Amino acid sequence: MCSSALVILCGMKNLLHCGCVTALLVGVSLLAIAVGAQTWQLQTFGDVLPETHTAMVAGVESFRAGRYENAVANFRKATQLEPGNEFTHLYLGIAYAYQVVPNLLISKNMQLANSALVEFNVVLKIHPDDLTAIKQEATVYRNIQRYDETKRWEQKVITIEPNAPEAFYILGSIDWTQAYKNTVEILSAEGLTDDRMGNVKLSYGACEKMREENAALVDDGIANLKHAVELNPDYSDAMQYLQLMYQRHADFACGDAAALNADLNLADEWNSKAMATRRREALLPQK
Repeated sequence: MCSSALVILCGMKNLLHCGCVTALLVGVSLLAIAVGAQTWQLQTFGDVLPETHTAMVAGVESFRAGRYENAVANFRKATQLEPGNEFTHLYLGIAYAYQVVPNLLISKNMQLANSALVEFNVVLKIHPDDLTAIKQEATVYRNIQRYDETKRWEQKVITIEPNAPEAFYILGSIDWTQAYKNTVEILSAEGLTDDRMGNVKLSYGACEKMREENAALVDDGIANLKHAVELNPDYSDAMQYLQLMYQRHADFACGDAAALNADLNLADEWNSKAMATRRREALLPQK
């Protein structure tokens, strides 16, 4: 690796689309972001002012040390020095996004999320098809439970990267999350909890309501998750969600024992596939 490379922004645990940002080459400047097993070579930094270089390096060092407020301050300074440089905004957005706690809908967390979105939107105004900014935007919306927005951005990912399974998996997992929310509300109205076996104690009217509210979500989710597995036959997480999706589909049986058993059998099959895939992966040499 070039001696000017800086290892940065690793351990982005709450960013589904961004596992570890591994290198920033400033000056010549090629940004490489590694996510899982994939690495995207992004556009060059171009010539930057010495002051911008200094601010970016300081931001990287602060981030690596866990001083996120300092990292934000330095990256923000870089955006002020060169407001037209998309990478300064990208790094500032990632520094904000890393601090967003998933599913915590309090004021401070929402402010961090909104600040991240502002920076990613700057990048997207410069390059509307910037895949990293699009994926980060989708992740931030997901972390603050703005699921319709998440889906919209994930569809943009698919338009640019149609053969990558992650976006289909994310769409499927969100479909399940939305369907599960509806399920809990309908069950609670009848004093029930989810038994993951078709919820046969539901009244017929409530079962019909379940089908009306969840059928499109469940069908869409199954299609997305199956496509994720087609693209990656070892995608055990997608298989596990297919188990959960067929448990949701079983809720629609409404007294049809054959339909109920068929869905529960499919749920068991996908669970078995997921477990077998994980056992097989566990035997592989560690990378």
